Formats: sequence, C-alpha cells, structure tokens
Amino acid sequence: MKIHRLSDHLSMIDVQPPIPGQSEFIGPYVLSGEQVALIDVGPHSSAGNLIAGVEALDIDLQNIRYIFITHIHIDHAGAVGDLLEFLPNARVIVHPRGSAHLVNTERLWQGSLQVLGDLAEKYEQPPGIPPERILPAEDGMRIGLGNGMELEVIHTPGHAAHHLSFLERKSGLLFAGEAGGDYVAKVDLLRPATPPPLIVEYKLASIDKLLERKPITIYYAHFGSGGDAQSKLRRYKEQLKLWRSVVSEAVRNGAQSEEIFSALMEKDVNLEGLKKLPEDQYQRECYFMYNSIKGFVG
Repeated sequence: MKIHRLSDHLSMIDVQPPIPGQSEFIGPYVLSGEQVALIDVGPHSSAGNLIAGVEALDIDLQNIRYIFITHIHIDHAGAVGDLLEFLPNARVIVHPRGSAHLVNTERLWQGSLQVLGDLAEKYEQPPGIPPERILPAEDGMRIGLGNGMELEVIHTPGHAAHHLSFLERKSGLLFAGEAGGDYVAKVDLLRPATPPPLIVEYKLASIDKLLERKPITIYYAHFGSGGDAQSKLRRYKEQLKLWRSVVSEAVRNGAQSEEIFSALMEKDVNLEGLKKLPEDQYQRECYFMYNSIKGFVG
C-alpha cells in the first residue's frame, strides 16, 4: 500500500493487490470536506490495504459518509462490503443498474470469471452488501461534502452501461473512472478501456458530456492524475476513433488479434510508452490491450 497526497483535500491510495504487475494500477481516492468520500475501493483481495491506507491518513472512520462507485467491476467495487464493516455511517452511491449486483454478487462474480479468468480469482469474489446502505445514483444529482465541496454524478456509459463519473464542482476535479481510458503518467501511456460488449458511440457521447462540464483536472481509476482534463479527454476521443478505423480495416482483411495489436502499436502514438514499463506492468498492459481489442472486434 502506498499513499499519494495530491492536495490538502485529496489523496489516492495505491492498494497494490497481491498480484504481479498490479502496483501503480488501482488507486481509490479519498476526498475530504467536512465529510469524507471514497471514490472506488478496489478488489476484495486488497481491502486490508485500503483500510490501512485510510487509517494512515488519520481520518475518523465515522466521518466517511459516502463511497462513490464508478462501476461495479470487481477491481473497482470488490471491497465495498469489507469497507462497510468499518464505516458505520457510509452509504454507497452506485448506478441503479449495478445496485442488485452489489447486494448479491454471484452473477457479478460469474461474469468476472468469464471475462477475467484467473485474474478474477486473484481479485477474489466480493462479499455482498446490505441494500439499505445503497443510495442509487441519478444523473445530475449532487452530494455536498461541506467546505463548499460538491460532487456531481454524471452517467457516462461506454466502458460499462452502468458507468458513472464524478465532478467536484468547486475545483473542477473529474474522477472519470474508465470513461476517459486508462493512463500511466510516468510513460505518458493512454490506453482504451473498451472490453466487450462495446458501443463506440456511447463512449464518444460520454466524453462529450464530460467536456461540456469543463473539468480542470482528470483523475483516472487506473491510475492517478492525468493533468489537464479537457486535453486528455480530447486526446482519448481521437484515440478511440483511430482504434475504430484501424481495427475495422484489420478485421475486413481477416487479421487476428496479434496482427491488430501490432498495427495499433505502429499507428497509435499514445502507446509509445508501453515498452518503457517494467516487465510485469508491460505484461499487465498487454493483457488489457488485448481485452480492449476484443471490444472493437466485437
């Protein structure tokens, strides 16, 4: 576990699941006003690291009032049940389509096994949560944290149909989950997060919706700050269009996944940093690259 203090009011906890290549990859956020909010919580297998990180920030656990979930994939929401045991006053803000799957996680778990296989086993099956702890998220709803801080809920389907983003309106901080892709700042690597089933138009429309809010700084679920939000979102929008073009042409020509991967590495400058990563993180990114290619091929 490693804590990144991003400002006086914002920290990120690298929960570092006990999985090769998963350091600097999953970073729940802790946003503090008069009340405290967590934004995503990581998988069940790293719940202890997240709790230790929150305690290391000297935050009164009773003052954590909200857990904002961008989407219910198990690397984002798998530790919710664990956290609620320590947070007596917290409610979970999640898209209505995801609520039932956090209460009874069996269907979510089976879907995760189908998509992620062994990686899902390493993230571990999430425990369920009491339905009365859920606050269904409505598009445009606003949650105040005190000290003038207010999080706006924005429905941003694309990575998942139930995906949400959150904008802290006072400072223009955008917690985009995976609506803006995934980003590795140390090598300036921007990668699509487009698992199947994918409807590209939904993702593009969600990016436009975020740009309309004029956010200032973007924070990625994978991983950390990307700096200027509007430039990163526009860059991601163009990347999605490029991938659609490259993959469409490759599929028409009968190309297989490996050939599509090579074509994208050749034509997408956003991927140039991939080979600069440590080997375990390189393998991680390749794994998710192929998963994102599957979305476009489908």
